[in-house]
Order: sequence, then structure tokens, then C-alpha cells
Amino acid sequence: MIEERLLRFAAPQLYMKMIEIFSNHHIHSYEVQAHVLKNNNGMTVSLRFSSDFSLSVSTNISCIQAENPDNFVIQFFEEAAEKCKSILIADYYKMIKL
Repeated sequence: MIEERLLRFAAPQLYMKMIEIFSNHHIHSYEVQAHVLKNNNGMTVSLRFSSDFSLSVSTNISCIQAENPDNFVIQFFEEAAEKCKSILIADYYKMIKL
């Protein structure tokens, strides 16, 4: 049985790179849920965000990329951080209007 694991424990180097990139966008680690699902070719990284963690993005990477994040991984985290940031801003403005 394949189980989803927290990115923080399954791939610590990858998690640290994600935290670094999200921090550059002023997004805290508690505002995103990061999980990994290992498979034969590597792993699927899933990031969930929004006020109820209902929105997600995911990508497939190799084990080598997990140990040494390359430009593909960095670009994925940059795009995810931008999406997350725009959702957080939109949620904030919705909350203010209420």
C-alpha cells in the first residue's frame, strides 16, 4: 500500500528549498500543506493551500531532484508560491468585506 507522507520528513532537502522559496514570498510554512507520494519513478509532490487547504498543485520529480532541487523544482515552488500568495490575498480581502 502506498501512503502519502509529509514532505518535511520524506524529503527534508526538498522541504527546506520549498520553505526558502515560500519565505521569499512572505508565506509561512503553516499556510501550506506539503505531501509526497513515492512511486516507481520517484515521487509526486503535492502542495495544498487556501484557507481550507482545498486548492492544490502537484508535480512528479525524481529522487535525485528531491535530494538536490534543480531548476524544474525551483520553478514549481516559485509558481506554487505565487498561486498561494494570490489566494491568501484574495481570502484576506473577502474576510475584510464581511
